[in-house]
Amino acid sequence: MTGAYNRIGPELTPVVRILLIVNAAIFGIQLLLSWTVGDWLTLYLGMTPDLVTHRFYVWQLLTYSFLHSTQNFFHILFNLFSLWMFGSILENHWGGRNFLKFYLFSCFMGGLFPWVLHNLGIHQGTIIGASGGIYGLLIAFALIWPNQELLFMGFFPLKAKYMVVILMLVIALSGPGGNVAHMAHLGGAIGGALYFFYYNKLKPKLPASLSLGRYLQKRKMKKWQEEMNRKIHVREEVDLLLDKISKNGMDSLSRKEKKFLKEASSRYYSEE
Repeated sequence: MTGAYNRIGPELTPVVRILLIVNAAIFGIQLLLSWTVGDWLTLYLGMTPDLVTHRFYVWQLLTYSFLHSTQNFFHILFNLFSLWMFGSILENHWGGRNFLKFYLFSCFMGGLFPWVLHNLGIHQGTIIGASGGIYGLLIAFALIWPNQELLFMGFFPLKAKYMVVILMLVIALSGPGGNVAHMAHLGGAIGGALYFFYYNKLKPKLPASLSLGRYLQKRKMKKWQEEMNRKIHVREEVDLLLDKISKNGMDSLSRKEKKFLKEASSRYYSEE
């Protein structure tokens, strides 16, 4: 990692590219709607705790992170800048699939945390913005490479742990008032930290028997083995029946044997 990104920013990675395009496209739709019929996307996709609780709009716990205020361009610019700069490095480090799970988990925690607080009596308004996910990846980056020097604004060398703090402050201050809650920032940061400690600290220590991926793989192999054993048994039965037919003719088979031979032929031999 040291010296690998000693320039304005890292090379754009596939998952981060898709996330940037999706966020920018949705923001464009929001702008268009705000100029015509009004930004009704916020009503259905923004995280409104009462709608999640009483109308079961559970998708809002994640979809809110793809919306941004059309009244504050700096907010989405800083979010997308941070997603590109830090997300691309983390994607290179973790791989695309794992990075996507990490980012979406941070976004989810950014919605879940204020929703829980709201139901505990600490009022939260409608929340939009990718800041929860961004805070998660900033926390993870600082935990992995705290002393990595980056070029802040493309000119000033600054350690990652200090740049992360500065960017968090910038994002928090650029948030459009009530539409971006600081509790979403905190929830995303907690999500990023939890995922980091799970992936880097806890997961390597877990026995293979507790690994969900290993369990699903073993279950799939077991089903495959059972199917193979069943197919072998059916072939043996079919061979015996064919021998019986060759010696005594088709009429020598019982109704049950004829039914078994027909079903075995259509199920297994048609696959050859």
